[in-house]
Amino acid sequence: MRKTVLGFVVLVSLLTVPMTATAASVSGTVTVADGSADGETVTIAPLDPSNELVGNATETTVEDGSFTYESVEGAITYFIELEHEGTTHYALVDDGEQPAFVLNDTISGELVDENGTPISNATITVTSQHGPEVTQVNATDGSFTIGPVQPDRMYTLEIEANGADYERVVSTGNDTTDTTFELPTPTTDRDALTLGGGQPVNHLLRVGPTQNGTGLFVVETVSVENGADRPFAGNVSFAVPSDAEVVTGMVDNERTAVSRTNDTATVETTIGPQENATVDVFYRLEDRAFEKPVGYDVEQLAIQFAEYDLTQVEVSDNLVEADAPMPMVTSTGPLEADDQISVSITESNQSVASDQTDGGSGTGEFPLGLVSLGFVAVIAIGLAAYRYL
Repeated sequence: MRKTVLGFVVLVSLLTVPMTATAASVSGTVTVADGSADGETVTIAPLDPSNELVGNATETTVEDGSFTYESVEGAITYFIELEHEGTTHYALVDDGEQPAFVLNDTISGELVDENGTPISNATITVTSQHGPEVTQVNATDGSFTIGPVQPDRMYTLEIEANGADYERVVSTGNDTTDTTFELPTPTTDRDALTLGGGQPVNHLLRVGPTQNGTGLFVVETVSVENGADRPFAGNVSFAVPSDAEVVTGMVDNERTAVSRTNDTATVETTIGPQENATVDVFYRLEDRAFEKPVGYDVEQLAIQFAEYDLTQVEVSDNLVEADAPMPMVTSTGPLEADDQISVSITESNQSVASDQTDGGSGTGEFPLGLVSLGFVAVIAIGLAAYRYL
C-alpha cells in the first residue's frame, strides 16, 4: 500500500544488465541464523545525489556468505536487495560502505478481536522501512511467524482481515516475538463517515463526452473520512441519474465492486480508523443532460468539464461559473443531500478525446481522459485558484 518514493523508483527501474567497473570492488556479507544464503540473488542499484539510478542495476550471488559489486562513478549510495527463501531484504549504503545483512530475528504473534478470539484467514503483507515488500504470509488460524528478518529494523504489517485493512508497525528486537495484535471488528455503520479530506472541495463531478459524442460520461468523486475507532468496511452511496448506466467504482484509485438499487449506486469501501479515502463511481448517460440529487450535505460542490467549454453548458440555478482556468462550475453555497442539480450540454463537441477506454468493451470501459493524473492535477489547480485567489 504505502511505498517510499525511493523504493518505488529503484524497484521499477531495475534493469539487470552487466555494468562496467569504474572503481574498486565492494564486498558485502550475509549472515543467516541457523542457515545460509549461499546461491541467493543480490541486486545492486547505484544512485546519484537525486536518488536517480546511475547506469543500470546489476545482479550477483552470495558465495560463502559474501558477495561483491563494483562501485560506479557518480553514485553516492547503493540500494541493495537480497532475496532469501521467499523473503526480500533491503539495505541502503554509502559509496564504499560494506553492506552487511544479518537475518537472525523473527516476528511472531497472534491476531485477535476485542474478545481475544483468534482471527482466522488473515493475510499479512510485510514492508520494509525503505518501503518495498519483504514477504506475505497467511495467518489461517490467527497465528503467524515472519522471518528471518533483520534486527533493529522497522517493519510495517499490512493486515487484511475481517473484510478490512489494518496496519501495525513493529521494531525487531523489541518484543516482536509472541506479540498479540488486537484488530477491532470493522464497522459497517455509514454514520461513521463524513465528507472530509478533499481539498479544496470534497464532492466533485467530472463530465466528458462518450465516444460518439451524443452522451456523457461522468466520474463522481467524494472524499470521506472515517471517524470511528475501527476500520469501516461497507458501502459508500451515490445518487445517480435515473437513466445512468453505472460502469465501475474505485477507492483510492483502485477498482472495486459497485452495485445499483433504483437511483443509488453503492461502492464497496474499506477505510482505516481516523483516515480519509477518495471514492469514485463511473456512469454513462445516453443524452448530453442529467438531473440528480446531490446525495450529500456539502459546503461546496464542483463540476469540471472535459472537451466542452462553458458556452456549451447550461446548469441549474444553484450552480455558477467558477473563476478558474478551466471549464468548471461550483455551487452557489452549501447544498443539502436532496437538492437537485442539473447539467445540459447544448452543443455537441465533435473533437472527442476523452473516450479512450481501458479494460475492453462493454461495461468494463471507462474514459482514461477523465481520470488521468494530468486531468486531476488541472482540476486541483483550478479549484485552488478559484478558492484562494
